[in-house]
Amino acid sequence: MKPYCLLLAALVWLANPLWAQVDIESLRRDDQAGFFGSVAIDLTLRAGNVELFECGPELSLSYSRAKDTFIFIGSGDLGWEGKERFSNEALAHLRYVRALGSRLHGEAFGQVNYDRSRRLDFRGLVGGGIRWALISPGESSFWLGSSLMFEHEQNEVTAADSHAAQTSLGRWSNYLSADIELGEAAQLAGTAYVQPAVRQFDDYRVLWDVVLKVSITEALSSTTSVAFQRDSDPLNGVAGSDFSLTTGLALDWN
Repeated sequence: MKPYCLLLAALVWLANPLWAQVDIESLRRDDQAGFFGSVAIDLTLRAGNVELFECGPELSLSYSRAKDTFIFIGSGDLGWEGKERFSNEALAHLRYVRALGSRLHGEAFGQVNYDRSRRLDFRGLVGGGIRWALISPGESSFWLGSSLMFEHEQNEVTAADSHAAQTSLGRWSNYLSADIELGEAAQLAGTAYVQPAVRQFDDYRVLWDVVLKVSITEALSSTTSVAFQRDSDPLNGVAGSDFSLTTGLALDWN
């Protein structure tokens, strides 16, 4: 591996902890005002038959004041194999939450991303809806959310694909989320989504992610993340289901 790659990898390792996934629920601060954030990276190094350096930087920010909360999540994947640079995926998500009562919130959101492993060249979406507290926010909270969103996708299709190169449609997004305190040093947060197309319910997506965070210091935590995604209408040759399990470290500030 080239010396500059080793140096960069060392700097990344020291400056940013390993963390594979950021979930929205762990960034919500329904009962606190102020600025919160997390910076992290997922790092892969290989040498020998394959010289590979790959990192997945992530930045998560949350700002709350009175009845308003703003959440931003940015993540990506960047690597070098030999002298060739590549990027497999990237995502930017912005969400605004307005408290309409102690248990009822309104939400608006937008997102852009791409994922080359699924031959997705571009996805853009905007939407809005409500979320309702099944259990009032406190040490632990459970929320039920429902929203409508408009989604546009551009796909890399082949001659064998029956899937359209571009699609634009509305989806009904429903989710159940939880943020559970497991004692003084551990937190379990996760969200499960079901997103059928408005005009064709057999075209649906199911997504869920769970993150277990255990505090090491006030700012540093170990994390274990599990994520699953199911697409009922994938491109030809693309698996309909994806699963990932990742462990690492997270660095938070407020």
